[in-house]
Amino acid sequence: MGWAIRLLDDGDVISEDGEVLGTWDRDDEDHPFFIPAGETEVLFWDTYIPGLCDKIERWWRERA
Repeated sequence: MGWAIRLLDDGDVISEDGEVLGTWDRDDEDHPFFIPAGETEVLFWDTYIPGLCDKIERWWRERA
């Protein structure tokens, strides 16, 4: 499955349009998480990257 967002190696999360949506990283238990641009708190986390991508993409589409 493809997503309209990408998690880049440098930690950025970008949309298919090139908009920087925020950053991502992994916690101490290796779970990926997402912090929206301009924020300091984690908005989403998941146990796996595909789940995180689904959450970020739904959030991004709802904002549009």
